[in-house]
Amino acid sequence: MTTKASPPSAADAPRPAAPLSLRLHAELASAHDLHGAARGDYAQYGAYCTRRLSRLRHGEAARRELLRCRMYKGSASTKVSEEELGGGGGGGGGGGGSKARHAYRAIDLTNLSAEALATSPNYFWEPLYSAERCWAASMAVKAEGGSGGGGGGGGGSAILGGGGRRELTPGKVRARAIKRLRKAAKFATLLEDLATSTKKSAPKDGREEGTGDAVDADGEEASPPPTDERTRAEVRAYASWMRGNLALERSQWGAACEEYRTALDLCEALAADVDGDLELADFFAARAKNAIAPLLRYCQYELQEKGMSPTEKISFLQSSSTVSDAPNDPLQSKLHSLKAETLQNQATTGSSMSQIVFRENTIVVETRELRMALLKVQDLRSDWEEDKKGSVSNNNGNGNSSSGDAKFMELLNAYDDAVSLANQELKQLASLKSGPAVNAKRFQLVNVLGYCRHQKLRLVMGRNEGLADDIVRRNKRRGLSPKHLEEVAHLYDALLQDARAVAALPGGGSPDDLANGDDAPPTEDEFLLEANANVLRLRALRCYYLARMHAAPTVWKYPEALALLDQAEGLAQEAAEEIGACDGMEGGEEMLESLEGVLEELRGEKCRVLAESVLGKGRASTAGKPLLERLYDYDVPPPTASSIACVPPKLEPMACKPSFFDVALNYVSEYPLEELNQALEEHDRGKSTASKGFLGWFRR
Repeated sequence: MTTKASPPSAADAPRPAAPLSLRLHAELASAHDLHGAARGDYAQYGAYCTRRLSRLRHGEAARRELLRCRMYKGSASTKVSEEELGGGGGGGGGGGGSKARHAYRAIDLTNLSAEALATSPNYFWEPLYSAERCWAASMAVKAEGGSGGGGGGGGGSAILGGGGRRELTPGKVRARAIKRLRKAAKFATLLEDLATSTKKSAPKDGREEGTGDAVDADGEEASPPPTDERTRAEVRAYASWMRGNLALERSQWGAACEEYRTALDLCEALAADVDGDLELADFFAARAKNAIAPLLRYCQYELQEKGMSPTEKISFLQSSSTVSDAPNDPLQSKLHSLKAETLQNQATTGSSMSQIVFRENTIVVETRELRMALLKVQDLRSDWEEDKKGSVSNNNGNGNSSSGDAKFMELLNAYDDAVSLANQELKQLASLKSGPAVNAKRFQLVNVLGYCRHQKLRLVMGRNEGLADDIVRRNKRRGLSPKHLEEVAHLYDALLQDARAVAALPGGGSPDDLANGDDAPPTEDEFLLEANANVLRLRALRCYYLARMHAAPTVWKYPEALALLDQAEGLAQEAAEEIGACDGMEGGEEMLESLEGVLEELRGEKCRVLAESVLGKGRASTAGKPLLERLYDYDVPPPTASSIACVPPKLEPMACKPSFFDVALNYVSEYPLEELNQALEEHDRGKSTASKGFLGWFRR
């Protein structure tokens, strides 16, 4: 009978020549991307950490020190207190028999010497993934607690307790998250202790002498650490980040700031010292900027929050350039909560957006819901304008296009919400009988509705006109191609529709105008005059670019282009007169300058189209003629080579006197039909006789 030899103890293993070099953050980043943590599936990531821990603990090199079964109770990693108690107080695994071999034993990896720790990287991966599993459980508890308590079964209910304990209060959710983060910080601190351990191996006669501190005051008897300097820096950065997370959940802002500051400095130092590995430098720089810096800013904000007004708090949070859009980002959630609280307070007190000015009327916004919607619109618009200014200053607007588009769509949705609220209140007034009070209320809501639609249309029109101007500006030097002209014409078509919608907006006048119902004519005020002038301007620009499309070299529709240019010139002159008549029109001077420039370009384009049309007629008159027929035509040579003469010659009409036909009629006889038939028969008869005989086929 053969017995399987037990794996060698780590205390008896030889020390490697060089310390271990581990890339902890790169390993964790790959695990987060592949196993769900990057997309918020912390339950899947926790299950992966459990499987990885099982593989690490059963590794051949570290099985004796990492497995918790009692069969390895003689290893160096067993707790001394358990041995002193005789095995009865460690975990309930005492007694003889086969069951005692697999009973629980408590381990303490700090008992291992630096030489033993350097024999296998599993001694460092095991506490790292233990900390990651606890951190994933904490994040899962927070995510499911914030989404309603883990209802729906599956992994969420298992994390939060399942059964009848699904409904958890925020306090219980926070307590569970802190409990798991405490264990994660404990394992991270253990990892830091192992990476910086300088403990010498115990003497052969007993392990008790090696359990104490083997380093003297001068450090002469200390062993070198089991890991290299870069690995120790990564371990310390990770441990500081995890301890900062625990302090953040406990609302210990000072301790959290210190830990996050340490982690931030270490990540920046690691990014600066990568030995030419640019990808690794980008990774540490991104982690310092996107993962640690927002948490540090949030803790700093909490430290100086006292004595700050809500507006100052919001501006302080917005001043951080590292605010991310992650759902669990505390800085982002705090910013949203502060904004919502500020909007509610302002809407309740009526200190802001209680009045709006639209079409020379000052409208009082009475309902709290409408005031909140308008305040939200105002806040989103200010954010979008700041983001737009920042993107323009950074690389000509190409820096934050995706975030700017998202904020723009959010702003349009906010306008839609305000419009729907105004429509709902108008529907409630539709069933009421007309009267002074009802008409005044309806007049207010109609003007609020017109105000919201007008602001939304102005935003969309400004964006579309900016796109059209950008296309023209980018291709001005090399000329607009037919495709670019088509894009600009489509944009001005959309702009014309929006401008007509602005001219048809409700509002203006007085409450007495609503007494006639929907049959009341539109109010002719300054707003309507400006809207009509803008419609004329956009019509002129649309006609101009349509004319340039028809005059393109690949289209050659010069008569249509000339007609469109004449129409565009008349509309542009009329629009300039209308805009000049509007004294207080916003952006009127810029519109007049642009129209003058368009008129100059239009006159030049008109001359070019006239010249092209004349040349086109000359080409059409001589197209297809051979060289002998156009010897005296001084025209542009055709793009393809033409023939010299027609073979056979073409039949040409001749001018003849009537007497010529009278003389020719004397020589014209009847058609000799019989003679022609006889000639055909003789021809066929001779052909048939020639083909008779055996070799007749060859005689053909």
